[in-house]
This record gives sequence, C-alpha cells and structure tokens, in this order.
Amino acid sequence: MTGLAEDGAPGRARGRLLWLALVISLALNAFVVGALVWWVVADRMTTPAQRFQQIARELRLNDDQRDAFQQFVIEMRRNTRQLRDGNQPLVQKVWDELSKPQPDRDLIDRLVDQATENRRAYQKGMTDALARFLANLSAEQRSAFINLTRRHQDPAAAHLRRLVVP
Repeated sequence: MTGLAEDGAPGRARGRLLWLALVISLALNAFVVGALVWWVVADRMTTPAQRFQQIARELRLNDDQRDAFQQFVIEMRRNTRQLRDGNQPLVQKVWDELSKPQPDRDLIDRLVDQATENRRAYQKGMTDALARFLANLSAEQRSAFINLTRRHQDPAAAHLRRLVVP
C-alpha cells in the first residue's frame, strides 16, 4: 500500500506543476493583452494639442521652427473650422432635400459640387501652409515629420497625411 501511495506522489507533483505552468501562462497572456489594450487606449486619449507638442519634441525644433509650427497649427485649425462651418449647412440641405418624396437632383448636385469645391480649396490652402512650414525644416526634420504623420493614426495626423501623400 505504501508503494502505491509513493507511486502516485510524482504524478500529483507533475499535475501541480502542470496547473502552476497553466496559471503562469494565463497570467502572462492576460498581462500582454492588458498592456496592448492600454497602449491602444492611452494613445487615443491624447488630445491634438498633446500630439502636436509630441511632434515638436520629436523633431527637436528650434525657436524659429517652433514658431512656424505654431503658425501652421493655428492656420490648420482655422481652415478646418471654416471648412466645417461652410460645409455643414450644405450637407444639411442635401439631407433635407433627400428626405423629400421628390428630391431636386439638380439642387443636390449643386450643393455637393459646392461642398466639394470648398474641400478642394481647403486642401490647396493646407498644402500651401504645410509647404511653408516644411520650408523651415532641415531635410532630416522634413523626413521625420512625414514619417511621423504616416505613423500616427490619429485624426490630425491622418489629415496631414492626406496633404502629403497623393
């Protein structure tokens, strides 16, 4: 009887080691998944102003370049607000017209054309503003700025990426 009890002890020890390895594996997996979720969520919690400050730090801008960057950011915000304020009523009119039993297709086309023209003018203006800012940077800084805008997946970076990448 003692022999049977002793034979079962290594099996129980192996079973405990297996359970311990399973618990450790589960804990490590939970940690990795939690860290990944935190990384994604924390990145999305930054404000546009914080992202712009981060870009300025990563580019190591001097005082003149920082001023040019600030001017670019101010112009971008102003132009974006103007585009939104100009196109929002047009989009609302399109929806109002589409909600009618017999929508006026010509009016809808004109409204869409106007919104498209507003967007085109905005993109041209922002491309000019971006080019003025980039002219203040060294070749390495320009390359780093473009890489940063491609890397970030936030709205402000996506906006800049649309200006830079055709």
